[in-house]
Amino acid sequence: MKDKIFYNNEGARLSAMGKYGEAEKKFKLALELEPDDYFILYNIGFVLLKKGDKKEFIKWFDLALDNTSANLKGTLARDCGLACFEATLYEEAEKYYDIAFSFGESSAEYWNRVGVLSFVTKKYEKAKECFEKAISLEADHADALYNLADTYDELGMPEKAAEARAEYSGL
Repeated sequence: MKDKIFYNNEGARLSAMGKYGEAEKKFKLALELEPDDYFILYNIGFVLLKKGDKKEFIKWFDLALDNTSANLKGTLARDCGLACFEATLYEEAEKYYDIAFSFGESSAEYWNRVGVLSFVTKKYEKAKECFEKAISLEADHADALYNLADTYDELGMPEKAAEARAEYSGL
């Protein structure tokens, strides 16, 4: 007998191959066996996002958040934000990052991701603050240091950019 793990893994395999329609079917079979599994709900939203169904994926991401425990909501919302960011859906990414923060997400990786979103949307001062926050939490966060150097350049702070690049190179 095939169980939810089998169908979920099949969905993930098909998704990795770019077969999003087939992946969605496997995830939905898994969901029939475990209707409230937040991870399966997220996976369905993710393949819908990859398929370009921008109206439906949010419904599934929100269902995933509704069906996860409070201690996982921040991390899951952060992951929803990253998926939206990678699809260049910046408003949706910001929404999920805000939800993540409201559930206590405040890791260095969180601040780096919010910083990247701020940078690509040309909110350089906010990006600088986010990258600095990430580094204050994790001094050797290489991505945040690299991103901070680029942000300093955009803000016309070449000396600070050089310092951040030197620190990055030292890692």
